[in-house]
Amino acid sequence: MRKRVIINWLVAIVFSILIGMVTSVLMGGSLNVPFRQFLWSAGYSLSLGLPLFANGYLFGWFEKRYIDWVNRPGTSVVRALLMHLLYSSFVIWTVNWFWFIHVMDREWASFWEYNRGTIIAEYIIFIIVASIIYAISFFKAWRNEVRQKEEVKRESLALKYKVLQDQINPHFLFNSLNVLGSLIDIDVEKAKQFTRELSKFYRDVLQFKDLDIISLKEEIDFVTKYIYLQQIRFGEALQVDIIANEKVEGKVIPLSVQALVENAIKHNEISKANPLKIVVAISDNYELVVENNLQPKTQVEDSSKTGLKNMAGRYEYLTGKEMIVSKNGGYFRVSVPLIRIEEGS
Repeated sequence: MRKRVIINWLVAIVFSILIGMVTSVLMGGSLNVPFRQFLWSAGYSLSLGLPLFANGYLFGWFEKRYIDWVNRPGTSVVRALLMHLLYSSFVIWTVNWFWFIHVMDREWASFWEYNRGTIIAEYIIFIIVASIIYAISFFKAWRNEVRQKEEVKRESLALKYKVLQDQINPHFLFNSLNVLGSLIDIDVEKAKQFTRELSKFYRDVLQFKDLDIISLKEEIDFVTKYIYLQQIRFGEALQVDIIANEKVEGKVIPLSVQALVENAIKHNEISKANPLKIVVAISDNYELVVENNLQPKTQVEDSSKTGLKNMAGRYEYLTGKEMIVSKNGGYFRVSVPLIRIEEGS
């Protein structure tokens, strides 16, 4: 990288000198130009050429901090133009002042009359160069945005497929049917209720699988159905406390909170002696938190371990914030940044 930068600077120096020498010949109308005139033209051209070349590096630094072509194109254009105008004006006036006053030893009173055409031409050249830099920068940002969206689409499809696969996998269906079979012999009315809730659960899975985001209320309602089915199976050994305010103006990725609750059930021992306690809540930082006490199973069902990673990538793309996964003090916690209405619309 450093070698490449040095080569680029050397090329800029050579081109600047050549342009100055060619300009000297064209203005003189002959190759018989005094050597001093060659040096003067080469030095003047170098004084303008190097700052012009450096403008690319300066704009790269400025772009990372203050430019967002995708989300704030109008503001970015204004900021870029102001930066370029200030930088160009400083370079053009400083260089011309130095060569005219100090090198040529002329009077300041005749500065504008003598240099007017040159300064106007230099502004035009700087504007053309800036336009090229901005165009390249914009299309790079646009290309990266397209690539990122395609990557998120692929991750979204992978997550949707995995969540759907998890919900309709033989283990879940087998356990649900076993519970239903037991309830039929014990409590017919409860068996009917269980059947209705199981039907609603799968209906929601099919309804949500084609959506990108849903309201927090819809997700909480869906999670409640899932918890009901699981509590019929585990009884008091599974304790879930949902204290998230459904009126909070936020959205989530479909089935994501349910997947976090399922993840806790899947990876932890659940018994009357050691009940699994899960809390779903909203933090002060506008995050939805799913937390459970840690009591890992000795044998865990096979997992691709990509669900949390894909989910984290989608939430970061949609909110600009990270999904935080942590283990602390015997608890496992996942903090999900809620998608604000304006962000998801």
